[in-house]
Amino acid sequence: MAMVELFDRYYALQISDLLITIDDLDIEFHVEGGNKENANKTEIAIYNLSDMSKAKIKKDERIQLKAGYRNDYGIIFYGIIDRVWDERDGGDVKTVITALDETKSLFESGIIIKKYPEGTSVTTVVKDMFSAAGIPVGKVEDPGVTLPKDYVFDKTAYENIRTCIGFANGELVKQNTIPLDLLLEVGWTAYIKNNMGYFVRKQFQDVEAIILSSETGLIEVMEQESEDSAIDYKVKSLLQWKASTDSIIKLESIRVKGTFKVAEYSHVCKGEEYYSELGVKAV
Repeated sequence: MAMVELFDRYYALQISDLLITIDDLDIEFHVEGGNKENANKTEIAIYNLSDMSKAKIKKDERIQLKAGYRNDYGIIFYGIIDRVWDERDGGDVKTVITALDETKSLFESGIIIKKYPEGTSVTTVVKDMFSAAGIPVGKVEDPGVTLPKDYVFDKTAYENIRTCIGFANGELVKQNTIPLDLLLEVGWTAYIKNNMGYFVRKQFQDVEAIILSSETGLIEVMEQESEDSAIDYKVKSLLQWKASTDSIIKLESIRVKGTFKVAEYSHVCKGEEYYSELGVKAV
């Protein structure tokens, strides 16, 4: 995207039949995500909302936030409202919403007890658990691993899927398909993205590479010097709505050039600020 296209910002918030766009009211938001096994979350503030509109914003309602630019925007958050309250901000009243993505449903699905016979594919179990939690499948890849014996799954959907990850990674390490020292980088994982469930390799990519340079909105690149850091650089740019966990970034700055994967991210709209901050790791 050329720099000239990055200035006509746009956002749209949908809650039930309530739609608020940048042409209607001022909105601030902070969306953040990273550890795919924990819920991504957002905090949104809507200024001077009518009482009729406030009545439509309730705990456990589904919420969708789109952002970007007039000619290029998309979903940056989809989830469930967790809390709603009002605050005074000078002469204005802002309605504040916090929400979590559908990872919450995996934890709150209740105990699921189901027995599977030896030889059942772990993908069958994973799909069943997503379904039990009310989460549609985005992508479930088959590691070619089956249950080694008759097995009773008897925990929450999240914990049962974690067991499947253990079966998959354990068997693939045993087969020397995945070296043990690379398990954290290339093993199997499960997560929720845009309200859909994924059970994939950690190398899975579902979007095209995002090129970041001064011409496409890059603001700064900050090296992370700690040896314990999970990222190599923190990258700040004008808001890049397509950037999320595991997005591929082609960085073209004066100091740093190369291909990186997003490990953590945030999208921010507050006053004149409209940016994304990405923690990236070299690939």
